Amino acid sequence: MSQSSQTNWEADKMLDVYIHDYFVKRKLHASAKAFQQEGKVSTDPVAIDAPGGFLFEWWSVFWDIFIARTNEKHSDAAASYIEV
Repeated sequence: MSQSSQTNWEADKMLDVYIHDYFVKRKLHASAKAFQQEGKVSTDPVAIDAPGGFLFEWWSVFWDIFIARTNEKHSDAAASYIEV
């Protein structure tokens, strides 16, 4: 396996772990269990243990910055990021 394909495979595994973590933190336990079993997802603790789940935290920041480019209603932090 080449270094690039190995990195992509590990990235896929990590994404699956964070999707599972998101389901658990949203109390979607049946979905989490089905996803874990079908995808053979590791149940090891996540490296970034955010209260709402890393994916939710990432999405919140991404959306704030993305929407700030096209909408007047956005956070000061997003406005500062766009100005830079």
